[in-house]
Amino acid sequence: MGIRVAVLLLVVSVSLTEAAGCIPTTSLRCYKNSTFLEEDFICKWDKRNPKENQTHTLFIWDSEKKRFIMSANSGDHSERYIFLEELGITTRKTDIWVQTQVGNLTCNSSKISVILECLVKYSAPQITRIKRSAGILSLKLDKPKDYKSVKYEIRWRERGSEWQNATFETEDSTSQDSYKLHLQKQTIYQIQLRRQAKLQPRICKDSLQTLWSDWSPVVDVPLEIRLPLVICWLEKKWTSGTRHINLTWDEPSAEQSVGGVEYKLNVIVWPCEKPKRKEKLTLNQTFKTSITYSEARISIIATNKVGSSPPLEIVIPAVKHLSNCDKPSNITQDYQTCLEWYKLENGETGTSTVNSSGKKSFKDIEKGVEKFERHYYFLHTMRNKHLHTVDMCPFYSEQGAPIKGPGNVNISNVTHESAVVRWLSIPVAEQRGFLLHYLIWISGQGNTTFHEVQANETSFKIKNLHPGASYTVSIAGETMAGKGPNSTVNFETHSEEMGLSWQDQTILSVCVVALLCTIICSVAVRR
Repeated sequence: MGIRVAVLLLVVSVSLTEAAGCIPTTSLRCYKNSTFLEEDFICKWDKRNPKENQTHTLFIWDSEKKRFIMSANSGDHSERYIFLEELGITTRKTDIWVQTQVGNLTCNSSKISVILECLVKYSAPQITRIKRSAGILSLKLDKPKDYKSVKYEIRWRERGSEWQNATFETEDSTSQDSYKLHLQKQTIYQIQLRRQAKLQPRICKDSLQTLWSDWSPVVDVPLEIRLPLVICWLEKKWTSGTRHINLTWDEPSAEQSVGGVEYKLNVIVWPCEKPKRKEKLTLNQTFKTSITYSEARISIIATNKVGSSPPLEIVIPAVKHLSNCDKPSNITQDYQTCLEWYKLENGETGTSTVNSSGKKSFKDIEKGVEKFERHYYFLHTMRNKHLHTVDMCPFYSEQGAPIKGPGNVNISNVTHESAVVRWLSIPVAEQRGFLLHYLIWISGQGNTTFHEVQANETSFKIKNLHPGASYTVSIAGETMAGKGPNSTVNFETHSEEMGLSWQDQTILSVCVVALLCTIICSVAVRR
């Protein structure tokens, strides 16, 4: 009966205290953030009293020694840092509570009985890297600051479904923690993790004292991007040695784009700079850049939370190579200019090996390349932070005569007094220099005539020939170093046509037809 009266009085007392304006705090929790012995503690609580001018005092009682370890006034704050110097020994059992004072009223929170050394609450884990491949999700997690072994809880779900949970443990290590989770291949997931310290079993026998960290933020797990992007490029215009390029591409599928996609482009910004490629990051599906007249290569990778797409490289070819031009008289080099050169494969197309220098002169380049091989150079400059091509030209370090004659030399349109000779151009790689012209010799009837035609011509009409005569045609290409081998073909003109000319034959045919018509009409009239 006496106990019931005491309880009733306590309830009435608390009720009157709350009604009078003092409401005790709740959810008292004390912990440190690592297992380091020198780590300080923090105590936090939730305030329920809406009134101002309230103060909170934290009490810590040594249950074994039956004495107060400390009482600390935190004012109106709902937390209090506790330094080791204030606590002394942290391996004994203690009672902790918060007393709230509002005016002349005081009220106490519920007590917690704990061993402070066992109260470790790690920070929420952070996912530093996430990769998804072939149904396996690989996670890299930041290590607690004490680098100790940890117990993790991970939970995952498809969007809108129930959570599934699993636990795993890691070892003491300075490297990051890791975990692999098996997921269905074509499903979007959400994941969260939390962790718990492994405490000293000799001191912390009560597992209920172990604290979980807060859950990490929910992370959406998209599908991996398996295919390279499809990219289109458009050359907008040329201005003063610069080409303006617009790039566009499609976003990956919605399942692959969950959580966002970032695009990384590698673009050549200055051929003479190291590294020659500069990385650009964008969240858009468009990109504009300016390039020179030489070949440019741009690669792009799409990256989402679980990995990257295969890289895609596009090649924007150089502007059409010139076939000939004057050699530069003097190219001066400084930090604002760049000379780029390469050997032309088959004498006409670019090569994968491109040389560049911001210091070499054109004469230096000429000395260093192969003789009789056509090369191509571009001279770029930087003006107003934009690249410009100020000169471009094919060149030889030294020219030679062609090593072959024109190909497939043949004769057509032969009459009794003329014919047409045709040929294929000498391949650039076999010209060994800049072709100036083709030399043509026509021999027959004891005479030889000579003709010279432009290097871009592939046919020539031979006139003033004799009927029924045999002729030999020889053709050779010539550079400034001399002429190359001849290509030869023989032919015969037609015999001179006898009898009436074609005009007379036409008149005679008309007369015959008219005569036949007259005879037929006369016979018809007589009948």
